[in-house]
Amino acid sequence: MATVQIAVNPAAPTNLAYPQTTITGIVGQAITTDTPTVTGTVTSYSISPALPAGLSLSTSTGAISGTPTAVSAQTSYTVTATNVTGSTMATVQITVNPAAPTNLVYPQTTITAVEGQAITTDTPTVTGTVGSYSVSPALPAGLSLNTSTGAISGTPTAVTAQANYIVTATNITGSTMATVQITVNIAPPTNLVYPQTTITTMVTQTIATDTPTVTGTVTSYSVSPALPAGLNLNTTTGAISGTATAVTAAASYVITATNSSGSTTANVQITVNSFTAFSLVDLGHANAIYLMRLQPTRLFSQDSGGHWVLWDYTGTTELASGDQAPLGSFSQGPTPPYPADMAGSVMAIGRAGVVDLRSNNDGSLITTLSDPSLDPSSGVAWWKLATDGSYVVSGYSSGLSVWSTADGHLLFNRSGDYSHAMAFAAAGQIQIALGPGGTSVIETDSVPNGTSSTGAAFTGSFNAWFEDGSHFLTNSADLNPPGQPASFDVYEYSADSTQDGMIVLGDVSALNGYGNWFWNAPTLSLGLTLYAVGGSTETATYNLGSDFGVFPFGSTIGMLPYGTGSASILDLSGSSPVVTTATLPVAYLKAFAATSPTQWAVGNVHGVVLDGASAATTPRYFGYGNALSMSGTAGEVAIATASGKILVYNPSAQAVVTTINFTSSKLAMSSDGTVLAAKASDLDSQYEPDRTLNIYSLPGGAVTNSFPYTFQDSPPVPFLFDFVMSQSGNALAQLLGTYNGLYFNYTREVTPLSGSPIIWTDNPPAGPPPDNAAIFLSPHGTLIAESTPVISSGGYPSPVTTSIYKNGTLVATVNGFVVGWIDNDRVLVNTFSSAGSYTGAVIYDATGTLLATLNALPQMAPNVNPNEPSGFLTVDSNSIYSPYTYSIYSLTTGAATWSETVPIPGTAYSPYKAASTLSGSYVVFTSGTRVMVDLP
Repeated sequence: MATVQIAVNPAAPTNLAYPQTTITGIVGQAITTDTPTVTGTVTSYSISPALPAGLSLSTSTGAISGTPTAVSAQTSYTVTATNVTGSTMATVQITVNPAAPTNLVYPQTTITAVEGQAITTDTPTVTGTVGSYSVSPALPAGLSLNTSTGAISGTPTAVTAQANYIVTATNITGSTMATVQITVNIAPPTNLVYPQTTITTMVTQTIATDTPTVTGTVTSYSVSPALPAGLNLNTTTGAISGTATAVTAAASYVITATNSSGSTTANVQITVNSFTAFSLVDLGHANAIYLMRLQPTRLFSQDSGGHWVLWDYTGTTELASGDQAPLGSFSQGPTPPYPADMAGSVMAIGRAGVVDLRSNNDGSLITTLSDPSLDPSSGVAWWKLATDGSYVVSGYSSGLSVWSTADGHLLFNRSGDYSHAMAFAAAGQIQIALGPGGTSVIETDSVPNGTSSTGAAFTGSFNAWFEDGSHFLTNSADLNPPGQPASFDVYEYSADSTQDGMIVLGDVSALNGYGNWFWNAPTLSLGLTLYAVGGSTETATYNLGSDFGVFPFGSTIGMLPYGTGSASILDLSGSSPVVTTATLPVAYLKAFAATSPTQWAVGNVHGVVLDGASAATTPRYFGYGNALSMSGTAGEVAIATASGKILVYNPSAQAVVTTINFTSSKLAMSSDGTVLAAKASDLDSQYEPDRTLNIYSLPGGAVTNSFPYTFQDSPPVPFLFDFVMSQSGNALAQLLGTYNGLYFNYTREVTPLSGSPIIWTDNPPAGPPPDNAAIFLSPHGTLIAESTPVISSGGYPSPVTTSIYKNGTLVATVNGFVVGWIDNDRVLVNTFSSAGSYTGAVIYDATGTLLATLNALPQMAPNVNPNEPSGFLTVDSNSIYSPYTYSIYSLTTGAATWSETVPIPGTAYSPYKAASTLSGSYVVFTSGTRVMVDLP
């Protein structure tokens, strides 16, 4: 029997299925076992690819289980269930994500930062993997969170109040958080710097505010020790300001700038000295301009008082100045000062027996020549600066001396009587007429070697060198017998004594020449007549009027008519003369200088120096000229200058408040400093006919009212002689005059500042311009005191009365001549004998009651001239100041309690007194060429 083995294999498994076809595991966390179902018999299970680390497949059950140990990206895994017959498959998608981060910890859980300073980076630790970091709320400006590392870093840029900031570390699985508390404080201030580290001031003087700079924010400033009395520290800005009130020795003051984070300090040294009179304004010149020299970038001016100034022509700024001395007294008008000159790069400035040689770059002293021959005050000595500035030559009764201007050494001497020689100091040689060689020859001395030669004899008496030394003129004696018009032969010679021409003239008193031209301009001729060298007739005549001035300078001649504000410039540089005429804003011209017809300058009797070429557009002045009037209040002083500038200053701070363009000879300011009245200057009489009275508001300087008047006598119209404004600035008194063919008819009227209605008016007797038609207003403007003199046959004021009005109504009449109101209830009156002599002063109240007699009080000037200081100014209830005598007087004794001791020379040419006023506790006055401030 045969055995047959029959093997029956199972059917291949089918329908393999996993309940979780997608498994998302987390590293470190066991997954839920995923056991499949299957149809049939399975002998084994397998999977491909290999499961993520930590997971496993049961080969007998097909279950997927375990705890994943590593992150694994989403992957499809194929599980195969197999038996002998076949297999079946199923797919399971498995992803293993990281565990959520934990334990986020910052080493600095509290950060206190400072604005502008970088913080220490705050980097956290964390358990697990972090995909990104975030923070809420946003970190303070300037700080940042690194989203990859969680680090907090940066430099805060703004102050931020304390706040909690939550940092979240996140991955795909979850997140963890940590809190960091952050505060950003203000940075401590640094770099505190004061522009003035040393302040030297004096009692009553307001210092320039010293405001510091500082880096950072400051909440307050403090100082130690306390600042000198009167000075203050602004605790908000740190500025040091104020007016010192007590002498304080030099000391260092520590200023501390503080905020909540810290502080910084700076030192300022402050000294408060006792009061010393100081210069408020440098006027430039206060006397008549005597001499000028002009170069392209430099202007030199000298006045009749011997004050000289070197100016930068381009900027009109003063580079250097000084004082000589006049050669004689001023009793009979102006006397020439010691000689001075500028040529090349040198200024030569004479004094008694010396000549200072200075650089015209900056005025610095090069050297001083000292020799008796350099003092022309003897009348028998002279000196000149060479036309190129290379040497100085002097002539005297026993010789001639020549010095180098480079270092002052003596180049050579010559013997002989040169005291009356007429010399031309040319570059490289000196040409001398009327020297020891004879009256009919020219001696030529070479410079620097001193060799000498004598030219051929000339005809006639030597008259004048040409301005450029190219020729000279001689003349014969009068050819006509006495009683007939004079006639002179005038001979024209070149510098080498060759005769170039001859002409007959009727006057030889004012001959001069330049190049190929010469001219004659005698005063009685009323003009200048020009001739060509070698010609037989005149070339041109220029009519200038009486008292004209002719000022040759190089190839130009300044022809300046008397009084009028005009100038004619004659240019001789070409083949034909050319005249240019300019209208000028100043009159009474006394000096001229030019480099060409388009660059020239003039000076007048009031110390005004004007760039002539600028007159047609915007006039440029060098300095201010004389101070014509002043008026002051507690904190300000207004100064009217001859150049047409009214300067309003704070004298304590030495600072300009405003500048007004108006030429005024009388100012009045209200006590609160808000109103300024200014009368147009009448110093130059009919040549400046404007008599306008302007009212200005301060500090802006705008015109708020104007009373236009014009000096005119045909047909006659009323014009302003004088005015008074009340200290309150609300009332105005005007003295008007109308020419009647012989004298003037007058009207006095008081009005509000607006000009109407008329509160009071009268008509003083007709006569010459009034010296004593006095009218004064009380400080508040409601009281009027007026006097009208009666001139006796002897020319003296007869006893007169003063009338007192209140609001225009007569209140009382008292004996004497009013000189001003002391206050709103007291008026000061001068009394005189029947012969006109001053007998003393009395004080009346506003009702005319006698309060006091002051026989010892000197006479307060009773409006002697409308342009002079008059009356007085009240210092306090018992003191008055006379701007005429510069003294303070007691109203109890009449004696002077203080007098100005700083030198106050009067002006040398002007008939008007120097200006003075009060400004609070200060006396402001002119002294020489400066406006000074003193403290009684």
